[in-house]
Amino acid sequence: MQLFDVTTQGFRNLTPDPVSFGAGITLVAGENAQGKTNLLEAVAVICGQRSFRNAAPAEMARDGERFAVRAVVAARRGEERVAVTWSREEGRAFARGEKAAGFREISELAPAVFLAPEHRELVSGSPASRRRFLDRLVVGIKPAAGDDLARYGRALKERNALLSRWRLSGGGAEDELAAWTEELATAGAAVRRHRRNALESWDAEFRALAAEAGGDLADVRAACTAASDSPDEIRAACRRLSGLEKKRGHSLAGPHRDDLGWTRRGKPLAAEASAGEIARTVALARLAEWRSVAAASGEAPLFAVDDFDASLSEASAEEFFKALPRRAAVVLTTAAPASRWARRADAVIEVRRGTASGPRTLRAVRA
Repeated sequence: MQLFDVTTQGFRNLTPDPVSFGAGITLVAGENAQGKTNLLEAVAVICGQRSFRNAAPAEMARDGERFAVRAVVAARRGEERVAVTWSREEGRAFARGEKAAGFREISELAPAVFLAPEHRELVSGSPASRRRFLDRLVVGIKPAAGDDLARYGRALKERNALLSRWRLSGGGAEDELAAWTEELATAGAAVRRHRRNALESWDAEFRALAAEAGGDLADVRAACTAASDSPDEIRAACRRLSGLEKKRGHSLAGPHRDDLGWTRRGKPLAAEASAGEIARTVALARLAEWRSVAAASGEAPLFAVDDFDASLSEASAEEFFKALPRRAAVVLTTAAPASRWARRADAVIEVRRGTASGPRTLRAVRA
């Protein structure tokens, strides 16, 4: 995929000037707090994804009230005009051309994989962050699976509402709870099946990358904690935990409780790995995600990395460049002078006070 002519209105400190990204490596350079990460965040939002900073929409809106991001996406199927708007009154809305669209449709039109310092939580953060990674992987590999994810989300919300009322009143309608338990089990089994299939595809790519990297990374493994993707297992767990769920007021069984366990030689990775090892593991995880989505869709997703050279030695940075996807749009942000990595870039964009100048070619940067 090639993303170009991205424009924003009211998005953080960015000016509305269009910014173009082409095939190859685009380096986005600038000092800290100038808007490089804001630009990458806007790209994530227009690709149907949430902020990799976990920012709420109001935080991304300069005035806290509204923003808009628009882009032209050039891919194998031709050019598509996409947009996302958000306002406090109406919430978030996507558009494809002149028609309304859903985030899954936009995600399929503009596939993208992002890597940011915040993504270290994939190994050392909360289980929720790892579930988000799994479900993003699922939708990237099989967009139609998003329907089962949404179905499970609805079942969980309705069942939790019933259990919450049960906790407050001391009783409720058993038949209604049973109906939503059945929906939770059926949809939950589908979600676990999608996660398992996606993880198998991803794991093959991750192991290949880890083997190439060598060292301790070759011994890293990741696996979902769910023992089974059978609806019977979820039904049985709900029956077993029924009394406790009614006391606590929420569901205690199902895919929303699963985790992605990271180990190295059988021991929890987060407990023994250094910060550098965790960062390298997460980078390989995202590269494996890119490869998996590209193989499943036949479309090369955008690959974007925020602050790519933070804490990297010269040798590690060179290793990183060698691992980057080929024949794809790659966007890297850096606080280093543009000239430092210019020989590795096909184009350079410099950001200052929210304004992006460029892209400039390698020849222009050297001059």
